[in-house]
Amino acid sequence: MITVQDILEIPDLNLKLLAGNKSVSNPVRWVHITEVPDPTGWLKGGELLLTTGYGFTGPEQQQVAQLKALIDHNLSGLGFGTGFSFDKVPECLVKVADEYSFPLFEVPYHVPFIAITEAVASKIVNEQYSLLQRSLAVHEKLTKIVLEEKGLDAILSTLSALVGCSAVLFDFHGVVLCEATYRRRLGAELIAHLWRNISDQRANRQDFALSMEGVGSGVQVYPVVASHRIGAFLAVVKDSGDFSDYDRIILHHVVTVTALELVKKKAVDETEKRLAGDFFDELIASDLYEEEIARRLAFFGLDPEAEHLIVLVDIDGFRTFGDGPREREEAVVQDVKERLHWAVDEFMARRDMLFVSASRSDSVVILVQPGKGGGQKVLAMAGELQQAIDKMLPEIAVSIGIGRPHRSLVDLRQSYYEAHYAIKIRKLKDGSGVLASFDDLGSYGLLLGLQDTLSLEVFYDSVLGKLREYDEQNSSDLVNSLACFLEANGHWGDAAEKLYVHRHTLRYRMKRVEEITGRDLTLSQDRMEFWLALKARELIDQAKKGKPGRES
Repeated sequence: MITVQDILEIPDLNLKLLAGNKSVSNPVRWVHITEVPDPTGWLKGGELLLTTGYGFTGPEQQQVAQLKALIDHNLSGLGFGTGFSFDKVPECLVKVADEYSFPLFEVPYHVPFIAITEAVASKIVNEQYSLLQRSLAVHEKLTKIVLEEKGLDAILSTLSALVGCSAVLFDFHGVVLCEATYRRRLGAELIAHLWRNISDQRANRQDFALSMEGVGSGVQVYPVVASHRIGAFLAVVKDSGDFSDYDRIILHHVVTVTALELVKKKAVDETEKRLAGDFFDELIASDLYEEEIARRLAFFGLDPEAEHLIVLVDIDGFRTFGDGPREREEAVVQDVKERLHWAVDEFMARRDMLFVSASRSDSVVILVQPGKGGGQKVLAMAGELQQAIDKMLPEIAVSIGIGRPHRSLVDLRQSYYEAHYAIKIRKLKDGSGVLASFDDLGSYGLLLGLQDTLSLEVFYDSVLGKLREYDEQNSSDLVNSLACFLEANGHWGDAAEKLYVHRHTLRYRMKRVEEITGRDLTLSQDRMEFWLALKARELIDQAKKGKPGRES
């Protein structure tokens, strides 16, 4: 950056500053020569103006007005050539320039303006060349970091050292991906306050500045766009002074390589998620031998010899929903599901447990290697996870189910169903937002322990066999109506609405169920046996299809 002071110090020009000593640090964008009374129509601001004073001939009042017009146009300064229209710079101009702290200097008669313009042009070109060389050096340094796969921490550390700043990289949801410090560390409270300010402008793809208490020079925020969407926000706080042109070039390079890192990380994450999803699908469908399960667990960094269990995070429903067309609602739902998986992974990554997770329909399934503490440790962790999700995603309610630890790898499928049905059974009592474990299954745990399809069919036929035969012979829908009634926890209105029938029709159907089966729906024992028989049917169907059951 060239300043007025740099021009005054050019050797052999003998330029004499007459006014505006406090503003000689004004940057000079370019030098312009003019002799017209009002050249402001051709100026953009930041120029150093050179004149022989021809445009200032006239009454003193007119001269002052002309100078004020130049000052108002944000010029860097004025060089007044003497020996032409004026033997010396008019005192009225010196007085006004001093009053406004506007740099005004005298150019002696023997000094041609071209000497000044050549010197300034040379300085600007040399400075730009130097800036370009330094920029290339920074680019090579950052490129080397990316090629050597040193990661985001190394990138931000380099930025901090080169610019002399503190930097924080947030992901789109406000989680700190990494941070770097030059002289002073930003506290957790300041970082949280910083994100609250950034989150209000998350839709803005342009760089923006924030003014915050406790940060003297303010904060520069740069959205990092990766794969056509904002993937992160880089917030930079300089320890002292303002950001120079060189600083901004460095920041531009850092934002670019950060975007490359995020794209690379996203590709790796998506591959791992796909592999994890395939693993869970095959595991729950009983498509994997023990040796293959062990190999997959080792691939994900888990110990095949240790105990493992399944934790299931189920979306119960949406507490809030924005206005808009159905397409927008589906996009919001998909976004929430992605954020839920992200929130689960972020929480688990900060715990002393090895895990692998995947999204499955409206849930996230987690295979956990609990280590010391076993199931009780996981139960306590699940309660904290539920609270964390409630805080991070207030628009949804979730239930969490926990299966038993199993050392035999082929039994991990059973741990999934224990978690799945523990949530179902607990919801019968407590509604949504439950935290359930194997202990909540009661007699249902025995049902899940029936490994062969024949035993499940015998149990189903003993409870609902006559009802199924009646439906087949009369083309009725009593089994499905009973299932809807139980799913609605005995609420006639909800069940009737789901079946698209009147309440009286549903009451008649439930009366026929009682008559055919010889059981009483007002008795909790009979209702539980009906429920277990329906779940046995689900397990039978899943076993025949060879596919995992998924929530719709």
